[in-house]
Amino acid sequence: MANRTADYVRVVEAITAQIRAGELKPGDKLPTYAQLADQYGISVSTAQAALRILRDRGLVEGHQGKGTYVAESGGSS
Repeated sequence: MANRTADYVRVVEAITAQIRAGELKPGDKLPTYAQLADQYGISVSTAQAALRILRDRGLVEGHQGKGTYVAESGGSS
């Protein structure tokens, strides 16, 4: 098996790093699934999986019909 990081893990780690570094601040809107897919060269379903993990970790919040945003407590350590 190759030592390649799964695509969804790569996206989760990248967005988490941006939040931790303050590049993405609480309340900032994340790109759409399609935009993330284009940005990272992944499928839309992989982008959905990555954002689901970030939601489960409390780093982002989804708002039906409005998008996904960095959670208010997402940047604090």
